[in-house]
Formats: sequence, structure tokens, C-alpha cells
Amino acid sequence: MHFYIPGAIAGIIILQVSIIAPTMFKKLKIEDFGAAIRAIWPKFFVLLAVLAASSLAIMIVTGDGNNYHMGLSGFTFAAALICYLIIPATNRATDEGNKKRFDILHKLSVWLTVAILLANIVFLFV
Repeated sequence: MHFYIPGAIAGIIILQVSIIAPTMFKKLKIEDFGAAIRAIWPKFFVLLAVLAASSLAIMIVTGDGNNYHMGLSGFTFAAALICYLIIPATNRATDEGNKKRFDILHKLSVWLTVAILLANIVFLFV
């Protein structure tokens, strides 16, 4: 049972970054894209955090999983939470035209999302 949630997390990330975000970028005006992305990304990271917390809870209650699984789910929760918490600073940097700060925060978010994806793929094999 504890393998379903990491698979869902990986699938959600792939869907979000390969279909939803690129389609929105191509089909929406830049102003509309900005407003839509500001509404979607916080929900995306909250969803990942909730799923990771659920995965941890299921493993604790059922006794399934091992220390690696618990660590990977804990990492997923923490990384998703960090991504969520830096969103206001990222938006503020965009609004203020602070490209350097935006680039740093955006790269942090992207790299953490990639790490979450990889962690949840690895979860299925350890």
C-alpha cells in the first residue's frame, strides 16, 4: 500500500511540469499566466506535502516501509514545505523586478521539485 503515494507524487510532478505549466505558458497571455501560476503552484506544493505526510502516516500505522522509505517521505514533506514557504518571497522578487533574487528562489524551487521527483522514483526501488 505504501508504494501508491510515491507513485502518485511522481505522476503529479510529471503532469504539472510537462503538460500543465507548458500548456498554460503557450495558451495564456503573460499577465494571465502569472496570475494562474500564482494560484496553482501553492496548491501543487501543498498537495505534495499532504501526500508525503499521508505516506508517512500510513507507514507508521501499518508498519510497512523501511527507514529509507520513511526518510524519502520525510524529505518529500520537508522539500515541498520549503517550496511552499518561499513562494511569497519569489512573488515579491518578481513584483519588485529583483531578477537575481527571483532566479535564486526559482532555481531552489525547481531543484527541490526535481529532487522530490527523483526521491519518489527511488522510493519504488528501495
